[in-house]
Amino acid sequence: MSATAAVTPSSSGPTGKLRLITYLSPGIPIQLFETILHYLEEVTGREGYIIQESRWSGPPAERVDLFTSDDVDIGFMCSTGFMRLQNEKNGYVELCKAAPVHIHPKGQNRPIYFSDVIIDSSNKTKYKEFQDLKGHKWAYNDQLSLSGNLIVLKHLKQMGVNANFFGNIIHSGGHLKSIDMVLDHTVDAAAIDSNTLTAYFRNKPHMKDRLTTITSFGPLPIYPIVFNSRLPGEVKDKITQALIDMNKNPKWRAKLLAEGVSGYVSIDMSLFDIETEIRDLVKGLSIAAAYY
Repeated sequence: MSATAAVTPSSSGPTGKLRLITYLSPGIPIQLFETILHYLEEVTGREGYIIQESRWSGPPAERVDLFTSDDVDIGFMCSTGFMRLQNEKNGYVELCKAAPVHIHPKGQNRPIYFSDVIIDSSNKTKYKEFQDLKGHKWAYNDQLSLSGNLIVLKHLKQMGVNANFFGNIIHSGGHLKSIDMVLDHTVDAAAIDSNTLTAYFRNKPHMKDRLTTITSFGPLPIYPIVFNSRLPGEVKDKITQALIDMNKNPKWRAKLLAEGVSGYVSIDMSLFDIETEIRDLVKGLSIAAAYY
């Protein structure tokens, strides 16, 4: 069946369960998505389960996505993966119009995040700003990553340079691996998803003094929550409103805050205009890398 074929609503599988998948862990800890699952079970009265897919930050282009194959109801993914499915006019993918607000010093209670450029703190007198990284070793997580690569290419272009700005570039394969490379001095710096970095420090507070953020690029649109469009409309509406109301309940607000989220707010597709602008600006640019 074509992804652009007419979509017939279903009861979310024969059992009426909630089938969730996250493509954002382990960078964003699985505990956040488990909290959401437990909350939605309580709100909807449906039993649920969650798949953690750590190999990709969104459905890979070379495979049939799990929305088209009707294997999941709700997904958490990077905006890049979602935008690809939207551009392909995938009729089984629908934006949930509620999105998380992750706590960040520059966040201003908006559904955004940033790209934090980190160095080992032992080098903070050597690298005081991004320009000081010229000719030095750099790690990035993925060619398609908005926070780990594309926003950096945008900044380089605005500086009037390209990836040759760096002396050596290594593809780490993940934000957490990039952090490790900075700490073990395989590289001098890397751009890290700000929420991944915050969660890293939350789990390893003893590492806060080991890393220094010299600048933050952004804002970037927060990771969307995606519905399987076959999910009944009343269920989608109930889940959307429940997420927006989640932080009004003291118990669930406390659980969200423990994972670095202050609550959920209403969004629409205009949020992702930020990414479209970045992609248009860096079109044709790339970053050369040695694989690690």
